[in-house]
Amino acid sequence: MNFFQIPDCDEFLRGVNEYERKEQRGYVYFQALNHIQQNWSNPEEMARGIGLLLQSWHQSFYRFGNYDCNLLIRCIERNFKIINKFKDRDISSLSNNYEPKIKELFNQFLDALRGGNRKSPVAVAKSLNLLAPKFLPLWDKSIARAYDYVWGGILTELAATYYISFCWKMKEMAEKIKDCLPNPDDRSILKRIDEYNYSKYTKGWI
Repeated sequence: MNFFQIPDCDEFLRGVNEYERKEQRGYVYFQALNHIQQNWSNPEEMARGIGLLLQSWHQSFYRFGNYDCNLLIRCIERNFKIINKFKDRDISSLSNNYEPKIKELFNQFLDALRGGNRKSPVAVAKSLNLLAPKFLPLWDKSIARAYDYVWGGILTELAATYYISFCWKMKEMAEKIKDCLPNPDDRSILKRIDEYNYSKYTKGWI
């Protein structure tokens, strides 16, 4: 695993606080998450919940062509057993045994969420986190790049492998910064980490 810097509590909380202060679309995540949780086991409504987030947080990618919602519904149906198993799992429980399932799930969502011929590892991570908010982390291109993951063209096919490596980094980070946060918090530690990452690497607020 490549070296990466884990912030101290002061820096981490500055990032979280700046996110809450400046990010005007933050509420959309909770709308999407609540819709999915209230309609769990209904693939059509779960897909609708994912759409709520992607239409807001990832609209720039889909401006040249949206994903096929029917493909997403069928992907959720086909993978519901493993999605249901991951639903309440915590990142602290990540082990090598889960890697093949995470990779398979990532690649199937990568195909289901394609916009035309374009695929988005960002859309996949955002979607998987909504389905397993304590276990599967979010990223965007700027965040992935900050952790040494770059894709595009043929490299996009390696995104699932990159994502698994990113999961391990987020597990290590979660362990180190968990005491920086109130316990219990009103959201998963992975969501808080994403808020820090977004503030630091996507927006440059800290």
